[in-house]
Amino acid sequence: MTASPVRQRRVSPTAVTTATPGSEKPGTDKTQGAGSRIAPAVVSVITTTVMVAAVAAFLFLAVGPRVLGYQTSTMLTGSMSPLINPGDVVVTVPVAVRDLKVGDIITYHIPVEDQRVETHRIIDLAVNSQGTATVRTKGDANNGADPWTAALAAGQVDRQVFTVPYLGNAIRALRDPVVLKVLMYGAPAALVVMVLVSIWRKKPEVDDAAEAGTGRPLPAFDRRPLKRLAREMKSKEAAEKFAAAYAKLLPHRVDKISQALSTGNSDLAMDAVLSLKTSSSMVGALRMEQHCVRLEHALVMTDHTAAIEAGELVRQHQPQLEKALGGHTTRRAA
Repeated sequence: MTASPVRQRRVSPTAVTTATPGSEKPGTDKTQGAGSRIAPAVVSVITTTVMVAAVAAFLFLAVGPRVLGYQTSTMLTGSMSPLINPGDVVVTVPVAVRDLKVGDIITYHIPVEDQRVETHRIIDLAVNSQGTATVRTKGDANNGADPWTAALAAGQVDRQVFTVPYLGNAIRALRDPVVLKVLMYGAPAALVVMVLVSIWRKKPEVDDAAEAGTGRPLPAFDRRPLKRLAREMKSKEAAEKFAAAYAKLLPHRVDKISQALSTGNSDLAMDAVLSLKTSSSMVGALRMEQHCVRLEHALVMTDHTAAIEAGELVRQHQPQLEKALGGHTTRRAA
């Protein structure tokens, strides 16, 4: 009848296993892989939906009335059922009383008792020359008319334009102290957990996807990045000198990484691997760049075992890369 106004143990990221066709156990890896992809997607969809709904509700209830001039109130009883049910939010706009007509649904203060806000339908209307209206109203579900006649002397009254079902129930639920505490502490905690999980699951910048597309490992040396470098520097000779300097410094950089890892100096190892990763990318040493990315990721995650394994891959790849670069140093970056 009445309406009220109205957020350890980890698997090494460097481990790469190659399975022959038919070697997988049915119902294990594939099922787990599908589950690991579906679960984050479902969580992401739910989280996005909740955030969008929260933003939309905030704009509708808090910003809209100030910007667009409408008002909202929550229906508390079933006096206007089935058109407006308990828990529905009634949206009204102010109109001049001279524009009212019988059959309109208005929200107004009743002239008796506690002068509560009522949302009922006009069944009788009279407007005098001074612009004052007197109305009688009735709830659609009530047997009789309201036992009063209301005078609308302000010249305007709020008239219903549409109704949002169930939104009022959600608003009342959010006002519950228990729900407020859950949102206050649970939402930030859930956000932190999601961020940590996304970081933990984040793959290196260069991963096995590059290999899976062709079924072949990344090349030790690819001429295309060096050609791009020559174009950017506008000098093939400068690009060739850069490649020669890279090849010359490669053993020293690899030794520096190995020594830093063996002594547990993570900061020094990180500096060395970032330098080697960047220069490897520029010169076209794609597989070395991949190993460096894995080592960087292990260092960021403070996974010492994974870092040692990645560092060993860097050292093992060094002779092959030197051989590939040796065949190139006598050529120009055409």
